[in-house]
Amino acid sequence: MNVVGKNIKKLRLSHGMTQEELAEKMFVTRQTISNWENGKSQPDLETLSVISSLFEVDPSVLIYGVKKAYPHFQKKYMIVAAISLCVVILAVIFEFTLYPKLLDNFIHWFTGSFELLFYSMTVRVLGFLALGIFLVSLLSLWVDTRLEKKVRIVILIIGILLIILPFWLLVELVLIYRAPQVFPGFILFSSVFTSQYLRAVFMIVLPLLAGIGLFLGWRRK
Repeated sequence: MNVVGKNIKKLRLSHGMTQEELAEKMFVTRQTISNWENGKSQPDLETLSVISSLFEVDPSVLIYGVKKAYPHFQKKYMIVAAISLCVVILAVIFEFTLYPKLLDNFIHWFTGSFELLFYSMTVRVLGFLALGIFLVSLLSLWVDTRLEKKVRIVILIIGILLIILPFWLLVELVLIYRAPQVFPGFILFSSVFTSQYLRAVFMIVLPLLAGIGLFLGWRRK
């Protein structure tokens, strides 16, 4: 793959030089320049250093090319940030309107325990999932958060696994309440809801990290 030759040609053209003009400055023949650009031959390291000095660029530019500037405020990330922010706002609204009613019914009337738990494992989980996506998408408007393909795939898989755990709790909850004789209670559900710290991990930390992982894993380089 003639990467070096293509980069030499790009630099030459960007400086408005012909092959003959570059050849004169390099003290070589025009055919030598042509061979470099067509990949028929390659300049040695010393020659690359001379070419980079001539074009006033780092030698790595000849090897890897000019790195494109990261485009800020990309529309697709602005859309993701806007949608995820709307979900977060809705979750906050429900937290101050719906949740107090559910909690009041549970405390004073000892009813609605299923609805209260269902709310915690849907609205709150989705809220923190959206918050994780919003934070990283907002950061991506200014900072290049793109990852290499292999790293991106690993992080995407981790994000998916992290969000599966809270929703598995939701499945357990539905099974326990809808078919208590068949599903008297699963180990994961019981252990999580008997520990305040585990509840915080499953409903806040895991969804938040999952949102970050899903966004970073979804972003293509």
